[in-house]
Amino acid sequence: MTTFYNVLTTINNVLLIFISIAFIYQILYILLCWLPYKNFKKSKKKYRFAVIICARNEELVIEDTIKCIQKQNYPSDKFDIFVFAHNCTDATAKIAKEAGAKVYEINDNDPAHARAAYALKGGIEQLLKEYPDSYDAFVRFDADNVVHPDYLSKMNDAYAAGYQMARGKNASKNLTQNVFTGISGLWYLRDNRFSAHTRKAFKINQLLAGSGMMFSTNIIKADGGWTALGLIEDNEFGVKHLYKGYKSTYVRDAIVYDDQPSTLKDTFNRLVRLGKGSWNLFWSDGLKCLGKFFCTFNLSYLDVFFTLFFIPIAVLCCTWIPFYYVYDFSWTLAIGDMAHMQVFLKFLLIALIFFFIVPFILQAILIIVLERKTIGKENIKKLWKPVLAFPFFMIIYAIAIFVGAVSKPKWKAITRNETQYVDVVIEEQKE
Repeated sequence: MTTFYNVLTTINNVLLIFISIAFIYQILYILLCWLPYKNFKKSKKKYRFAVIICARNEELVIEDTIKCIQKQNYPSDKFDIFVFAHNCTDATAKIAKEAGAKVYEINDNDPAHARAAYALKGGIEQLLKEYPDSYDAFVRFDADNVVHPDYLSKMNDAYAAGYQMARGKNASKNLTQNVFTGISGLWYLRDNRFSAHTRKAFKINQLLAGSGMMFSTNIIKADGGWTALGLIEDNEFGVKHLYKGYKSTYVRDAIVYDDQPSTLKDTFNRLVRLGKGSWNLFWSDGLKCLGKFFCTFNLSYLDVFFTLFFIPIAVLCCTWIPFYYVYDFSWTLAIGDMAHMQVFLKFLLIALIFFFIVPFILQAILIIVLERKTIGKENIKKLWKPVLAFPFFMIIYAIAIFVGAVSKPKWKAITRNETQYVDVVIEEQKE
């Protein structure tokens, strides 16, 4: 039994090294988030955008989203709004048409196609068939988004600078609704500031985010349509086109406000779907990107690997880590080694407090300080509960990834929420 225990301990020590490497990479991003952001040169030329929205039973929010996009500080003859009504059983298509959008109704009864990727595939195919040469690029939003008035203008500058793919800043339109929306919203701001911001500073390709992603029509035509059909089609699209040599960037001032899930159930279900998609993408492309880095020394490949590497790390944290430490505790108790027991419990307590709880609370505080303009000064004081609960989001996140990795999640509707403070925040940003 002693030999078996020693083998398990050796395996655990090796796995802890891998886990540490993954976290060290993230720490580097945090340390580099102070690098200055370089704005894109203002473009005199205004390119034509097809604004596309995938919607499934979104009659409660689709009109507001369309009306919001119509208020862009961008020439109205330079963009059109298209809604891809995918397997809708409500009035989404009717309301979208009445609001001024061009609507393509897509009916696909295959249960395996019940996701946004197939709405994009069918909708873009119809759009290009009807308007083969009318648009320079696409900008994608979700049906519940609120979009900053300068969004298209800022994306136009990035496109004019030569980037054929870009992501904007993902903020939250209901950040202060409750603790769940607060945690989720801070998490996305964390990704913007620590990851996307640093990637741009080093000219590393971005992992694209679905709501607010921009991609050129030339890419789609070269592919023969939309071809990223996984559960996280946005990330997959960015990775596949990294292989093809396309550059992507982050546009900080192109802000889109997402509706964050307001219940534990909705939060967990979304993370399960993202976890499954990320798990699949790691095994199909993550390891491949690591190999490509050693062949090309392109940092974008290394970044993709380490970003996706957190997925198997999360699975380890839900399987091996609890198994080993429960076994370690039981073994120590069985042999009566009280000295080792005390060291074990002390280590566990120190690790929990100083390597988990405190660091993630400090990250949440740092995000609020750095992104106070995006959050809005009147809302900062309302975020103390999400800040304190922020470390526990990581536990939910890890468990959801594990569940996603071992299951086949299906599309599930989430509760839509009213816009709470976005108009106030946008006015503050104009000052």
